[in-house]
Amino acid sequence: MHSLKVFFRPDNYPSWVLWKDFPNKFSLIGQPQGLQAGGLPSARPGFAPRVPLGKPPNACDPISTSRRLRRGYHFQVKFVGQGHMMIEMFRLHAQRLVEKSRSIETPR
Repeated sequence: MHSLKVFFRPDNYPSWVLWKDFPNKFSLIGQPQGLQAGGLPSARPGFAPRVPLGKPPNACDPISTSRRLRRGYHFQVKFVGQGHMMIEMFRLHAQRLVEKSRSIETPR
């Protein structure tokens, strides 16, 4: 059984937010601990190229700020897996958004 969970955390948020769950997505080719002729293992690594994560959930911070958690300045990503797997490359794509200024000028 090979599974992978991907979490993210915006702007040093206190807890990790689940981004995507892949239960039983990645597997071996062949039988674990199975042997071929000559005593060679029959199991080989599986292959899953270009596995998309999609966009993070549109959840809001329920504790204090009520802002969307997928919007931020700095992001951390955490992979939690079970079984044997290898991630050779990982690419994030972000969109730059211009925020409206919220400062109020004080009269002089």
